[in-house]
Amino acid sequence: MNEAVKNLLTRRSCRSYKSEQIKKDELETVLKIATYAPTAMGTQSPLIVVVQDSEELKELSRLNAAVWGRENIDPFYGAPTAVCVFYDSENKNGVQ
Repeated sequence: MNEAVKNLLTRRSCRSYKSEQIKKDELETVLKIATYAPTAMGTQSPLIVVVQDSEELKELSRLNAAVWGRENIDPFYGAPTAVCVFYDSENKNGVQ
């Protein structure tokens, strides 16, 4: 079986993270892969933001909890790094 297919078939969600930061070269690899991910009509226009500051992560968690209408939840499950992907909702992508 193709290695890429095997990886897709055996992947699992993870919600238990180490407290140590991801290594710089590993993060750069993840970001490079993300920048090459397909986008609507090939616009390649998402903005990718990496957050590693613990206070900023706490604030992002608080803001997410407020949006969800729930208190004391951490959408990042204590991960020391969050990668946020933003896309301009005004950008026309052919999907109505």
